[in-house]
Amino acid sequence: MVVSKPYFIFIIALAGAFSSIAISGDDFSSIEVFTDSRTPVRNNHSSATVYKVDRIDLFQQALSEGLPSDPETAKQAALHRFQRMDSQISSELENTAKGLVQAMQYGIDRYPAIVFDGEIVVYGITDIQAATRMYEQWREEGKDR
Repeated sequence: MVVSKPYFIFIIALAGAFSSIAISGDDFSSIEVFTDSRTPVRNNHSSATVYKVDRIDLFQQALSEGLPSDPETAKQAALHRFQRMDSQISSELENTAKGLVQAMQYGIDRYPAIVFDGEIVVYGITDIQAATRMYEQWREEGKDR
């Protein structure tokens, strides 16, 4: 993967090997989690932004479920469903769209992923405490060099 900014990327294969820690909140200014509707975020942090990047696909599936075979009737039924969309679904779709834009800007090509300060990416887990520990460990190792 070619990156235009100096990103340091961790790829995590065995996240369960890391124990949980408390999140201090002082070592980074932002946490963004990119996941899907089937993969819950563990040890969520109050300042973390969670993007469920598959919500648009799920909405399209629900919107088209059970539509009539006649194209004009199907179009009208889909439009009616879309107009009845509530504010929660609208908010979820907005979250997904923002998440997809952010993921493209960061160069994230898979999920789950946790991004610290828009620069450090931990792939393969949604446990914020475990990812924070890895991030802080990386920073400490960098200071020793």
